[in-house]
Amino acid sequence: MIQIDFASDPTAARPEICLRLLATSDLHMQLIAYDYANDQLTTGDSLARLATVIRQTKVEAEANGAICLLVDNGDTVQGTPVGGYLAKHPTVAHPMIAAMNELGYDAIGLGNHDFDHGLDHLSRCLSQSEAPVVCANLDAAKLPMLKRYVLLKRKYTTAQGVETILQVGIVSVLPRQTASWNRHQLEDKAVIHDPLPALEAAASDARDAGADIVVALAHMGIAQFDEGDDAQNQITEVAKIEGIDAVVAGHTHLRFPGPDHEGINGVDCEQGIISDVPVVMPGSSASELGVIDLHLRQSPDDHRWYLFGRNATLRKAARDIEIDRKIEALAKDAHDQTRAHLSKPVAMLDHSIHSYFALAQPSLVPSILAAAKRLAIKRVLAGTDESQLPLLAAVATTATGGFDGPDNFVSLPAGQLERRHIAGLIPYANQVWAVRASGARLAGWLERSALLFNVLDPGCPDQMLVDPKVPGFRFDAIYGLTYEIDLTQPARFDAAGRPVNGAPGRVSDIRWNGTPVHPDQEFMVALTDHRAGGGGPFRPFDDTETVVREELALDKALIDYLNHPECDTKSAEVPWRFKPDLGITAFLHTAPDALNYLAEIAAMRPEACGYSSDGFIRLRLHL
Repeated sequence: MIQIDFASDPTAARPEICLRLLATSDLHMQLIAYDYANDQLTTGDSLARLATVIRQTKVEAEANGAICLLVDNGDTVQGTPVGGYLAKHPTVAHPMIAAMNELGYDAIGLGNHDFDHGLDHLSRCLSQSEAPVVCANLDAAKLPMLKRYVLLKRKYTTAQGVETILQVGIVSVLPRQTASWNRHQLEDKAVIHDPLPALEAAASDARDAGADIVVALAHMGIAQFDEGDDAQNQITEVAKIEGIDAVVAGHTHLRFPGPDHEGINGVDCEQGIISDVPVVMPGSSASELGVIDLHLRQSPDDHRWYLFGRNATLRKAARDIEIDRKIEALAKDAHDQTRAHLSKPVAMLDHSIHSYFALAQPSLVPSILAAAKRLAIKRVLAGTDESQLPLLAAVATTATGGFDGPDNFVSLPAGQLERRHIAGLIPYANQVWAVRASGARLAGWLERSALLFNVLDPGCPDQMLVDPKVPGFRFDAIYGLTYEIDLTQPARFDAAGRPVNGAPGRVSDIRWNGTPVHPDQEFMVALTDHRAGGGGPFRPFDDTETVVREELALDKALIDYLNHPECDTKSAEVPWRFKPDLGITAFLHTAPDALNYLAEIAAMRPEACGYSSDGFIRLRLHL
């Protein structure tokens, strides 16, 4: 939309409109604040809590005479164990869609995780939505309800008493990498196009259809570094597309406006402006509500609406705010059924396990997952030529704090394991695949994984061990190998996974069975379907490199392993270690409960140094 300063225009007063956009993103089935792994209520975020804010903000807009629209930016029907349960036990009314209908959403977009449970399940969910579903860069015959854009027409009487209709175009896209991440669900069933050209075309078509203003729901984040040719976080580019007046971002679970994106050129973190366009990114799991107010004035010459003011903010539900009982009631049946399903015993654990130190030393959690993956693939490959290759397993520990705070860790006591514990260990609907990889490919893989750690200056004490901009799930350990990570050396690749000329690398002494790995040596690697699709700095594996891609659920593979006679839950396999005797101290942020387990990292002489502003315990480690 063209922006004009009407203040210098001496003509008479013109009709004015205020359009308020309310936005959620990455709800991930967080209908109520409940920890399903520990089977207990929490005081955390939920749509039932945020719904009160949504209703209040709508009433506020109405009292001020504003048009108000409520939109969602995807990653909605996957997340908590309720989402996984409903995918296998469909209900007549999906509770998340029912909740969105109750709150009066006006349009919804899609995110990559919405495809995790398959197109049939997604189609069942979306068919129940009273709001139109928009996605401009996806073609899928099983999703006939999708629209490239939608035109929302709202009647309005201006302060000057003029009755008019404002037409708001909604366009939406998701990352093109979704085709790789969800290859087993989308291959031969859907086509995902490049988002930027698709968004530009959809916005133009919405304008041609009569849109006075266009809002983009882009399920992607704000890039914090140059992501190269395979960029997935392109909000900065989205904001530059002609004809787009406001943007709702998501995907990375960060927040905007706010400090999460400080220091990025062209990004105003205080005002929520990128390239002169208002942008909101409302966190995840109903943590915040994005609010964009657009003030419009009609030109007396061409009668078009022009933007003369805008404001972008986030609103968070206070912990003492009243829960929306209607949303809570809509979630109840699915919640109760999920709890009953998760209470079923599946195995015994003879040793407690946790992920508190998984980014400082190898731990039992990834070790057990690696063993489960290898057992599953070993059974599939039995009797084939590929079974003769050394079998490794790549594992990233998903729950290591990070953006999701000090509650985002795994901690399971010894004794009976129930399905809820498995859900805590494996929050996504991952499959176990296997790929063929050379020694050279593995070396590059490990270097890219080691980007998680900051490059530590030997002369500077108390640096942060982990780069806070790199999520912990990007740290893959490859079990079956042994290797060393030198924290004082930079990796051979940049944050986008591109080679860095002259960089010495930080991973060395890579061995299999005690023997150095040759670049041409071949291995079989068990991994998840998601990692096989690449993402972040990792290269995807193509069809010629993928050996096993069956429907082999990771949660089932884990349960099978835990009941296997050779199951070992007492001793962690140790594939990696930091280069010793660096003479450096570094801080690890972890859960406060980690203080009860410091003996496990006694070799690092841990010292508790208070709490971070977001509730982590700060441990000084001697490396």
